Amino acid sequence: MQQSKGRIDDPAFFVVNHSIGGHVEIAEHLHGTAAAMNMIVLMTAAVAPLAMLGLSTPDLPQRNCILMIHPQVTSAVFESKEGKIVFPDRPTEYPCSYARRKGGTDIAFTQNRWRFEVRIGRGDEGSWRASLADDAVSGRAFSPLGDRK
Repeated sequence: MQQSKGRIDDPAFFVVNHSIGGHVEIAEHLHGTAAAMNMIVLMTAAVAPLAMLGLSTPDLPQRNCILMIHPQVTSAVFESKEGKIVFPDRPTEYPCSYARRKGGTDIAFTQNRWRFEVRIGRGDEGSWRASLADDAVSGRAFSPLGDRK
C-alpha cells in the first residue's frame, strides 16, 4: 500500500482500487481540485448500478469525461437498453460541459451521437438522461464524493 499523508476520508484524497496484487492505492488529488465533483455513479431507473462517469480535473466549465462499467453491474443490466447505449465498443474520453448552479451541478456530453445530460442536486443525488432523436433512456445518479464547496 502506498502511504500518503492525511486521512482517506479527507476530500483532498481519492481512493483508486487496482486489482494488482489486491492492493488499494491512495492517490492524492492535485492541489485545489478537492472541491470538484470527479465521479458520478449512473444507475438504471430501477436503481441497478450501471456505470461510473469519471470527470477530469481541474474543475473547469469544459472538462473531459469517460464512462466505465460499474463493478457491480449484472449481465442483465449490461445487456439492457441502457447498457447498450451507455457502453461504447471501448471506453473513450469525451469533452463535456460542467456547470455548478445554485440548485446543483449539470454535466453534458455526446457519445456515439447520444446526448447525455446529468444533473446532480444539492444532496449529491440526481438523474441522467441519454437521448437520440425521439429515443431516450434515463435513470438515477449520485456523486459518492459529493460536490464539496
